[in-house]
Amino acid sequence: MPKILILHSNSSGLQAVLTKLELLNRKSGPFECVLLLGEIFATLEAAKPEVSDIPILFTNGRTLLSEKVGSNRTVGNWTLLNGYGLFQHSSGLKIGYLTGDREFLDRNREAIQTTFHCTEGLDILLTDGGSRALSLNGDQESEVNLLEDEILQLSKPKYHFATHNKNLFKEALPFRWANSDVITRCFNLAEYDSGARWAYACNVGTAEPGNIAMNINIGPNPYEKTEPRKRKPEGESSVERSIVKRPKQILPEKCRFCFTNTSIEDHLVVHIGENAYITVAKGPLTVPTNKMGFSGHSLLIPIKHLPKLNLPGISSQDSPDASLRAEMQRLESNIKTMNYKKFEMSTVAFEINSDHSIHYHRQLFPVPNYLISKFRPALERQVHFNNKELTRNAQLNFMEFEGFEDQKFESTINDNNLNYLQFTVYEDNQSSPKIYLATFNSHERIDLQFGRRVVAFVLNLPKRIKWDSPVCRQTVEEEKKEVNQYQQHLKDFESAL
Repeated sequence: MPKILILHSNSSGLQAVLTKLELLNRKSGPFECVLLLGEIFATLEAAKPEVSDIPILFTNGRTLLSEKVGSNRTVGNWTLLNGYGLFQHSSGLKIGYLTGDREFLDRNREAIQTTFHCTEGLDILLTDGGSRALSLNGDQESEVNLLEDEILQLSKPKYHFATHNKNLFKEALPFRWANSDVITRCFNLAEYDSGARWAYACNVGTAEPGNIAMNINIGPNPYEKTEPRKRKPEGESSVERSIVKRPKQILPEKCRFCFTNTSIEDHLVVHIGENAYITVAKGPLTVPTNKMGFSGHSLLIPIKHLPKLNLPGISSQDSPDASLRAEMQRLESNIKTMNYKKFEMSTVAFEINSDHSIHYHRQLFPVPNYLISKFRPALERQVHFNNKELTRNAQLNFMEFEGFEDQKFESTINDNNLNYLQFTVYEDNQSSPKIYLATFNSHERIDLQFGRRVVAFVLNLPKRIKWDSPVCRQTVEEEKKEVNQYQQHLKDFESAL
């Protein structure tokens, strides 16, 4: 197991700390590496200390030494961990770090979340800010929304070292994560020469799946709340009332996708057919490219106010929506053909078919051909995060099909008792599409942004996951320009419209 030394210094005490480091290494080492925390250099040019025989990783606290985030070898065995990121030591030790001031962290929040997405199993997390687990000011509520808390929950590190309070050493009670063998230990290291403990050594196991420890005092997990049990009224079933509660019904005149709504943003409409219409997306995920001068993110929407296609109580053959299905498939085929032939783009379609939806719709995303191979890993990544981290959500298990003619696929989508998420991936204009479909129960919670999250990872656009985020907003004039460009290109394929 690697033996690690963690130190908290400042610029004035750096030389004394390095001298003590040599003594500690001879007395208690040798150490595999040293993690040096705190603001010790004013600039990157000044980060040229004496070369040490011991590998030293340093964070520099709230002061960033470079605009480029990530690890950077500076001199000798010294490596700067700048801003945020993940670093794997030659021993196999996995280290995450989150530094910089609040403005920097808030500005890069989405990129940080993406970086630490699915990093469960981290050995050490280094932060300048504190966490709810440490409760340094004694007021847990003020710590609830810290980014550090979110990253702790995502990564579940074995050790978390913070430098939030420079005059205090604090070790919180270790706690275990639900459905896991991992025990997390959280520390705040005081600064050198503060009078409180500023150094800590530990052995960190990297080979075992968790860090199971015997005979240690385990405290409550500060991130897992236990709801008080309420006595059920006599005769109530074992199913929770909240599970069967249906969402508020939205009438067509209030639905943002229905033409009977006088407030509908009809300037977004690209084409209106007999049963369905096409619009550009409000707050598009995709962005213009050199070949495609507009975002290309569009929606296929039934004109009729329907929550799902396979409505309960109606067989697929007798359904009045059979013509709707056929028309939507024709429109989707025209769009994917346009994307491929005119712009060398693959196409990903995403839909949620649920009893609890307000108005069924299908999103179509153009994806550059050279990136489409990233789709399946991106889907697996998001499924892992959904199933492991967001435990209140429905547990998703995607089935894969080749083309629409697969009998199992047909029987699934025609089962009007089923709810499902579906991706259709058109890699080119000739091959059968790859279809990924996951079913869920009507009472289960699902992530409505699941499709955007997957495609955002494929395109490396983490800041555009939410349609209403500032980076996605467009003016009405910009939206009208998108519609005009979309129509001009799509008209070449309007023979089947």
